[in-house]
This record gives sequence, C-alpha cells and structure tokens, in this order.
Amino acid sequence: MIADRLYLILAFFSLSLQVDGQIVTVRAAFDADSVMLGEQLTYTISAESAEDVMIGLPVYSDTLSKEIEILEVSDIDTTFRDDRIIISQEYLVAAFEPGWNTIPPQPVTFQTTGIADTAYTTALLLTVLAPDVDADQPFRPIKPPQNTPVSLAEILPWLLTGYAVLLLLSLIVIAVWYYLKREKHPELFAAVPQEPAHLVAFRELRRLEEDALTKKGLIKEYYSRLTGIIRTYITRQFSIHAMESTSSEILEAFAIQNTGDRKLVEMLESLLMLADLVKFAKEDPTREENETHLRNAFDFVERTYRMFWTGEEEADILREGDELGEADQPTGAVDDRPTSDVEHVKTEENNG
Repeated sequence: MIADRLYLILAFFSLSLQVDGQIVTVRAAFDADSVMLGEQLTYTISAESAEDVMIGLPVYSDTLSKEIEILEVSDIDTTFRDDRIIISQEYLVAAFEPGWNTIPPQPVTFQTTGIADTAYTTALLLTVLAPDVDADQPFRPIKPPQNTPVSLAEILPWLLTGYAVLLLLSLIVIAVWYYLKREKHPELFAAVPQEPAHLVAFRELRRLEEDALTKKGLIKEYYSRLTGIIRTYITRQFSIHAMESTSSEILEAFAIQNTGDRKLVEMLESLLMLADLVKFAKEDPTREENETHLRNAFDFVERTYRMFWTGEEEADILREGDELGEADQPTGAVDDRPTSDVEHVKTEENNG
C-alpha cells in the first residue's frame, strides 16, 4: 500500500517539470490495457522537451518488470514539432503471469544548461487474462497437423534453382561434346578461308548471263539480280552497307573511297539509276542497254578489285582453290572443273 502511494506521488510530480523555463514531459503507455496470457503488445515511452535539452530514455535488459518480458526493441525515433523535440522508443512485450501487472514509473533523465535531473512516467496497470480451463473436462488429443496449400513464392526459388542447375549441366555436356568432337575430327573445325568477293561476283555475273533473263522478258528480275550482285560485292569489298542503302547513298559512300577513277562512279551510277527506273517506274530498256550494263558490271568488278589484290595474292587464292578441289576428287578422277572467274572474264575480253 505504501509503495502504491509513493508511485502516485512520483507520478504527480513527473507530469510536467519547469526547468529554466523549459518544460520536459514524459509519457508511457501500452497499446491495450488488457491482454491474453502470452499475447504480444507494444509498450511506448516518449519524452517531449525544447530542442536544447538532452534526453536519456531508460535502458532495459530483457524485462520491463518482473512479470513482463521484452521481446524486441525498436530504434529511438526523433521528431520535431514547432520548437519542440519528441524522442520515443517502442518495445514489443509479452506477459506470462495472469492478473494485474503494475509497471512502476520509468526514469527519463534530462540535462540543460547548468541543470541535470530525472523525470518519471506515470505508473501503468496491465491486466493479463488467462484462458478459461474447465478442470472437470477430460484431456483432448492433440489436433493433427493441417495441410496448407503451397504458394508460388515458396515454389519459385526451387524452380529457379532447378532451371539453373539444368542449364549448367547442359552447358557442361555441350562443352564436353564439342571438345571430344574437335579432338576426333579436327578438320571439321578448321577455319575455312572466305572466298574473295570479286570471285563470287564474277561467278554470279556469269550465271546471270547464262540464265538469259532478258530474252525471257524478265527485265525486272534481271536488274534485281544484277544490282544485288554489285551491292553484295561493294558491301564485302569496300565495307559499305550497300544492301540497306539507297542508290544515292551507295554512290556517295563509293565516291569517297574511289578518288582516282571517275569513270567507275559513272558506271555504277548509270547501272543503279536504270535499275531503279526498271523496278519502280517500269522502264523498258533496250537489248543493247541490258548488255552494256552487264559488261559494265564485269568491268566494274575487274577494275575495282585490283585496288585490294596484287597479282601474287590472286595467284595464291587460285592455287588454294585448285588444291581444295583436287582434295575433294577421288583418285583417278578427271578434273573437269571450269576455269576461274578471273580467267573466264579475261578470256571473254580477249575473244571480244
């Protein structure tokens, strides 16, 4: 009884303190005035003062009182309101003793110019309720575990892990297969030199000439193939994106690289412009124009590829092609392969 009176006296004097004109107010409260045995609730303690007052909240170990245990402690929160500062801290607690549990006033220290003192919160009363137990009833068996559905959040990590392991195993198998295959058949993985652009262009031009599309009335197809051959050649030989460019863009880019022979630009311009007219304006060129542009295409490739190839390099390419062709033929076979594209063009020029 005497202790309760002392708590009330301390609570009365701790409601508000006047220190050099500065008011310090401390408060403590539960978020509920009653709780079931073992149930969790929040206990909050706060102090409000002027900004120049230093506040020290109480420090607990693991219990708030003999009957109330502290489960979790939050960080100290600081807020400002006008010229006041409010410092507070929350505690997650649980009571394991049924009945009325008293929380005595809690000390909050404060210090200002020349003065250091302690303020106390009001005493609190927490009612802890125990579940009703009928002692006359027999003991019931423990309930069996309940089956709960598995959520996607629980399955997803396992699925991702399984996919990652499967992908890793697949990469290992592919790497081992590739290594064994390369060791057993190294010739399959040997780098094959790319055929020079001018040889490809000569071969395709000769095929176009043999197909005789103009005699069949396929003028549009003829010029589409002709300009396609030249565009492919320019792309590979001059590193110009001719396949995706317009005729004017090709001419502009080619003129920058070709500074020594204006005739080449004129030949290319005449071919591309006529092909555009045939494809988009239904132009019907004469037989002489068709033959002239095919000869100009041969001449264009012949005169431009020499900017990049010397006679010795060309001979090496032809010799490598001959060796590759002989290796592919069976023993005793007769080499009936046609002559090279360059030799074919030169032969036609000499005969013409």
